[in-house]
Amino acid sequence: MGDWYLGLGDGYGHGYGIDYGSGDGDGSGIGYGIGYGYGYGGGDGYGYGDGDGYGYGDGYIIELTEDYAFRAFHYIVKSDNGFRLRNGKTCRIGEVLQEPEISMCKRGLHASFTAKDSKAYAPPNSVLTEVRVWGSVIIRNDKLVATHRVIDRVIGVASDE
Repeated sequence: MGDWYLGLGDGYGHGYGIDYGSGDGDGSGIGYGIGYGYGYGGGDGYGYGDGDGYGYGDGYIIELTEDYAFRAFHYIVKSDNGFRLRNGKTCRIGEVLQEPEISMCKRGLHASFTAKDSKAYAPPNSVLTEVRVWGSVIIRNDKLVATHRVIDRVIGVASDE
């Protein structure tokens, strides 16, 4: 297995590769096999290996081990005890959070691939954090949801929107 590569763009994703890969015309993609990943058009592309690989379109669940976790961004409310999740529970930097089920915008641990995209989902009085996500993951153009997430560090000031 090779390293993960991430490409972001404003075009489209498509798929081909030695093992498998497919994508929709304007969505995100994940590619496995002998490949590197990239995306252009309306979506992103991801892959690993040492050849060409592109991937699934929006809405498909992929499985990632912690070794291949995605780095992402997430705004979260800071509290006296660390950080407060939207469900009211608290967590700390380095604590692995887990959710048994995921559904985009409904259940799971959300994040975005860019700090700019994550700003659209920032709750009032929150801080920008860099996170890693893995496990079962669903990807959309500007966000993702996963079964596992850990905050690695705080990188931004509080949002006040």
